[in-house]
Amino acid sequence: MLRRSLVLVCALSLIAASLPVASSLPPASRLPPSDSLPALCPAAYQLQHPEDCPEAGPGGYAERLVAAGLPYPLPALTVEPVHPTLGLTPHAYGRVITDTPPVYRHPLEALAGLPPLRTLEKGFVFVSVIGKTSVQGAAFYQINPGEFMPAEDIEEFRPSGFAGTHFAASPGTAVGWFITNVQPSAVPGQPPDPAAPYAGKYQYFQVLGVQRVGEWNWYLIGPDQWVEQRNVALVQPAPPPGTDATVIAVDTYEQTMGVYQNGQLIFATLVSSGSRYFPTRPGTFKVWAKLKYGRMTGAYRPDRSDYYFLEDVPWILYYDGDRALHGAYWHDHFGTKGSHGCVNLSPRDARWLYDYASVGATVVIFSSQ
Repeated sequence: MLRRSLVLVCALSLIAASLPVASSLPPASRLPPSDSLPALCPAAYQLQHPEDCPEAGPGGYAERLVAAGLPYPLPALTVEPVHPTLGLTPHAYGRVITDTPPVYRHPLEALAGLPPLRTLEKGFVFVSVIGKTSVQGAAFYQINPGEFMPAEDIEEFRPSGFAGTHFAASPGTAVGWFITNVQPSAVPGQPPDPAAPYAGKYQYFQVLGVQRVGEWNWYLIGPDQWVEQRNVALVQPAPPPGTDATVIAVDTYEQTMGVYQNGQLIFATLVSSGSRYFPTRPGTFKVWAKLKYGRMTGAYRPDRSDYYFLEDVPWILYYDGDRALHGAYWHDHFGTKGSHGCVNLSPRDARWLYDYASVGATVVIFSSQ
């Protein structure tokens, strides 16, 4: 049975994808002997004696700055900090809104037309934002120590504030959330009264009854208030059959996660797992690594049209190779599919799970339908 799906780019990823692997490094026998390499000149000496020095190293960089009419060293900057929204994440973030934008060591290099330090690839790209500065009337964001981007290339982004629900005692029936704005119907299977009030996206409820109409379930959430299952996402009060009593259980049909301790539901929330193009693999796994934050990047299609680059993804629990449960600051579509295979959580939920789960914790990925 087909279920709701929303193609958003989220994260599967390879944390050090940009680092060279050992097989790509030249063997030692191919490296030139150290005594045959030219000496690198100190910057001050090279500026006075460029004819004696190679165009490399700090001296070469200083020479290029001076040739472009810039001072060496470049002046220190006053950078106004950009703080994380409501403290939801360890960093503030910005979405890159232009294709292949440049990254510079200093804003003056950009203004002088010097080549960038690096260029970001076209795709779904988010960077951490340290602060903002203005040089000669032009605005720049600092994204890393020694890295600046023109402000017109970045749009500040606010993470989702959604959070799941904790339980002191396991509920007796399923619980859930609306994943869109919905008008409940007075009778299951019937259209709602046009004057009926709306239930908002992410509103929490407990299931009071179930009735099947055609191919879909309808859930009673209040007196004469019925909603069809495609508008909601549910978590059951007991762990999936055949699993451990203490388990992190992700339901890829419902797009939810339940955390069970000794068979009791202690926490439930919405997730965003792999899209139909990059599904999250079912099975039983163990958390093998925890990272407070890390870079995620990759592309799977030959034309790299699905390329993504996400700096400082927060609160990562790796459980299946490079698949992880982690915070997703770049979207607010929890309860719908859309990642590259990982399980996306809201930042608040990811932080709670990171603090709760230890390496070795059991993770079950399953589908209830």
